[in-house]
Amino acid sequence: MGRWRFARGLKACAAADDEVLTRYAAAAWPSPDILAREAPLLALDFELDGLARNAHVLQAGWIGFDSGGIALAGARSVDVRSLRQLDDSAVAVHGIGEERARQGVALQEAARSFLGDLAGRILVAHGSSIERDVIRRISRAMFGIEAPVRAICTLHLERRISPNLVGSDAYRLSAARKRHNLPGYAQHDALSDALATAELFLAQLSRLPADVRLGSLESW
Repeated sequence: MGRWRFARGLKACAAADDEVLTRYAAAAWPSPDILAREAPLLALDFELDGLARNAHVLQAGWIGFDSGGIALAGARSVDVRSLRQLDDSAVAVHGIGEERARQGVALQEAARSFLGDLAGRILVAHGSSIERDVIRRISRAMFGIEAPVRAICTLHLERRISPNLVGSDAYRLSAARKRHNLPGYAQHDALSDALATAELFLAQLSRLPADVRLGSLESW
C-alpha cells in the first residue's frame, strides 16, 4: 500500500507544472531491495512553534549522507519566517523568538531547497512522522500536491535494537546516542539534531546484519 501510494504521489509530481516537483519525480529513487548500506540518505529536522497540526516551521536543517560518511560541506540550516505570535513553551525549547522568526526566509524558499536535496534520497529523522507530515502539509499548501516521502525513523529503529527499555525518555535522541557511545550535542537546533540523527543511524546500521535491505527499515 505504501509503495503504491508513493508511486502515485510521484506520478502527480511528474504532472505538476513546477520544476522542483518534476525533478523530484524524475530522481533516481533507490530500490527497496538494495542493501541499506548502499542507500542515499538525507537527515532532516524541523523546529516548530508547537505540536499542533498547523504549527509553523521556524527552522529547517538537513544534511546528506550514506554509509560511507556524512557530507558536512552540503549541510544546510535556514530560519523560516513566521509572523504569528509564538507559543512561549515552544520558544523556551528551541530559543527562536518572534523577532528572529520575522527575519527568516520565506517557507516556500526553504521548502524548494530541502525538497530539491531530498529528491532521490530516503529521509532519516528521529520520530520521522513529524517531518514527513510537515513536508506533505507544506507541499499540499504550495503546490496542491502532497510530495511523497520515504523515511527511516531512528526512534523506531532504536526500539528494535534496544527493546523493552522503561520510559519514553529512554528512546529520546540524546539517550539513544549515549547508548551507542556517541557524544552529546546541543539539542533543538535543526541542523545539530539532523547531524546527531545521521550519526545515530550510522551507529544503528553497524549493529544490523550486513545484508539488511533498505525496504526493511523504511516506511512509505
